[in-house]
Amino acid sequence: MASISKRPSKSGMTYRIQVKIKDKGSGEVKVHSTTWKPPVGLTPKQMEREVVIFASEYENAIKALETASGESTQSAETTFSDYALWWLKRRKNEVAASYFVNCESAIELTNKHIGGYKLKELTPNIIQQYYDKLDRMEKTVTVVTAKPALRERMNQTGIGYMKLRYEKKLSSCSLSNALAGKQISYEYAKRLAETLGEKTENLFHVTHTTQKYAYETISKIKRTIRAVLATAKKQRLIADNYASADYITFPKRPPRDIDYMDDEDAKKFYKAADEFPDIRYKTAMLTLLLTGMRRGELCGLEWSDIDFDNATITIARSLTAVRRVGLVLKDPKTESSKRVIAISDKLITVLTEYKAWYEEYREMHGDKWENSNRLFIGEYGGNIYPGTINMWMKRICQTAGLEERTVHSLRHTNITMQIAAGVPIVTVAGRAGHARTSTTTDIYSHFLKTADRSAAQKLEEIFE
Repeated sequence: MASISKRPSKSGMTYRIQVKIKDKGSGEVKVHSTTWKPPVGLTPKQMEREVVIFASEYENAIKALETASGESTQSAETTFSDYALWWLKRRKNEVAASYFVNCESAIELTNKHIGGYKLKELTPNIIQQYYDKLDRMEKTVTVVTAKPALRERMNQTGIGYMKLRYEKKLSSCSLSNALAGKQISYEYAKRLAETLGEKTENLFHVTHTTQKYAYETISKIKRTIRAVLATAKKQRLIADNYASADYITFPKRPPRDIDYMDDEDAKKFYKAADEFPDIRYKTAMLTLLLTGMRRGELCGLEWSDIDFDNATITIARSLTAVRRVGLVLKDPKTESSKRVIAISDKLITVLTEYKAWYEEYREMHGDKWENSNRLFIGEYGGNIYPGTINMWMKRICQTAGLEERTVHSLRHTNITMQIAAGVPIVTVAGRAGHARTSTTTDIYSHFLKTADRSAAQKLEEIFE
């Protein structure tokens, strides 16, 4: 039976639904959860009645996911909810964990709106109406920040930063953010409060706001629906994929905000990183700035990827943290993201110094060492959490006297500086791992226009 728990907030009452399913093969108990927000105007009794109905439907859908097998079980009479969950389970072992989790979230949301329709009942109009609603839809966002009581409680219990990080296995990045008064997740705050033997509300400010879904989030949901119905079309359960662009009007993507450093700030950051006493911070930040690789690609680097003789780095994998899964090692974002890029003499020198430190560090830990062969590592040589790179970035920005920037801003800075320097766009796209040059030109169109104006001026100067 599904469990139901109330979650009062300023925006109104919500309900958390959990369903536990025991895997017949492994015996592992899987927990599936979702949130139900009552429609406006319901009385408390009506809410209690409706949430039970919703929980029952959700439980049935999850059971369908766990038990569905064989394409013959599907038909045009199958509801979109049942079919989508069957489709999801079918793909579980075929796709990356991050993609699976994104699809799972998309289907959970979609099933609340069109899940009850049979496949044969879906029309372009029904899907278009849902998409229009999705474009306007808002979600409740929980904002959690620490109270002064957090530090006081840590002092009272004697459970300090190092103990929380290493003995209690709490994320160092989230812990640092909590102590700095920055926003953290409610789940992390709850776990931290429980570790300290205190109620969450006594140690943290918890507020709820609403905001529109990000354009990319909505796009992922629409792509998932399109993929589900594409399979249904292949099975000849529906006449056509009514979620495709042949039938649906999609809103134009809003202009992207590119977070990058100008030349002056980039020089300050470079100097601060180059002179930073901790060689891990120095090497990671300079590698990101001088190559333009993604954070996950940096975390996935192995020593075998560094060719010191030919001064190149091979980018062959990405290490990411996936919600509800943990650390996942996967192929890079696209096939073209697997690439070999040349690196400067400066970076070779830094990597050589870092390797010497790395060998000493490994010897120091002896039998405790986890031989992951990663360049950037946890305390005993294991995988590093990408969030740790965020913390290192923050420290370098502080040292440089710069406002806090995202790790991804280093990638944007690298690419914009290449464009400004007149590097051919094909080369820029190849080093960035973009599948098409059009991706590069679309994202960095403003900088290309600036470079174009500069080129025109230089041409004029030639003939003066």
